[in-house]
Amino acid sequence: MHPISVIRDEKFALHLDRMPHLESFRRIMAINETLGHTSLDGRWQVISPRLASREELALVHTRSHIERIARSAGHPMTSFDSDTQATGLSYEVACLGVGGVFSLLDTLWQNAFPRGFALVRPPGHHAEPDKPMGFCLFNNAALGAAYLQTHYGVKKIMIVDIDAHHGNGTQSAFYGTDQVLYVSMHQFPGFPGTGNFNEVGEGRGEGYTVNVPLGKGCGDRDFARIIHFLLNPLAKAYEPEIILVSCGFDLYLHDRLGGMRATPEGYALMTFFLLDIAAKFCNGRIAFIMEGGYSLRGIRECGLRVLQELCEVATLTRKKIDRITQTRHENLSTLKKVIEVQKKYWKILR
Repeated sequence: MHPISVIRDEKFALHLDRMPHLESFRRIMAINETLGHTSLDGRWQVISPRLASREELALVHTRSHIERIARSAGHPMTSFDSDTQATGLSYEVACLGVGGVFSLLDTLWQNAFPRGFALVRPPGHHAEPDKPMGFCLFNNAALGAAYLQTHYGVKKIMIVDIDAHHGNGTQSAFYGTDQVLYVSMHQFPGFPGTGNFNEVGEGRGEGYTVNVPLGKGCGDRDFARIIHFLLNPLAKAYEPEIILVSCGFDLYLHDRLGGMRATPEGYALMTFFLLDIAAKFCNGRIAFIMEGGYSLRGIRECGLRVLQELCEVATLTRKKIDRITQTRHENLSTLKKVIEVQKKYWKILR
């Protein structure tokens, strides 16, 4: 048994301190609580985060964007739009979140057991290169990918977004490159309004953005089948060197901002199949990065099942796994349509 690497720090609770907001400090406290579960004893180790520098933030974000967030430091409240605010320590916390992802990736790249979870906030996948939005200040996952490219020369990175909302910022950051394969399954239509089938990338990046827009009410088997029947062949063809997972917990059936019906078991299934892909195609390298999720119960229960799978605590029976792998993907019409769109770029889907 090898302990997984976990980024956690009490300072992540200081963003939006004492400000009523859906993206509150209670979210990070909820996921941190799961680490105390007896099933995880001795199976994880804390990696301390560091602050990302302005030069590192500029790997994805414009100088004006970075300066705009930095100017919020020390002010009781700064509002960037109707959803996205900062308090006095938010800039520092956001830099710590990005730096925490970097610290995790440093560890995974050199570790014999290369999987981990960055329990960070604020979330990041809505942050565009030039503007904050959707509760997000800096794009943690996009910056993590850029850091791997710059510091380790990684040429092929797969980002899988399992948040209920489309990661418009992550998509924008890599829309014109083939060095990142971005795959997102999300509720559509819905915030932020992007992520339809026809958004496939442009130039060298055409075919390297894969969107799976789903109607309300999709559940465990739908999400698991998308990973098994779509991401599995894509990863086989692309051969990524690492997988980054933008892990939102708002697919949970009682989430306040979602309309999906995932249960904790569904999160276990998604994690199981993602780990299987990582093991087969990128030497097991996989990093989960916390995104959305606005039910504290959902974060606790779904987060526990994700961490248990990461820590090799088996919670799924073979029968439940076979129920996914032995069904026909054509039963999910959205998946069938995505394959129709993407087979132009990926022979393996034909």
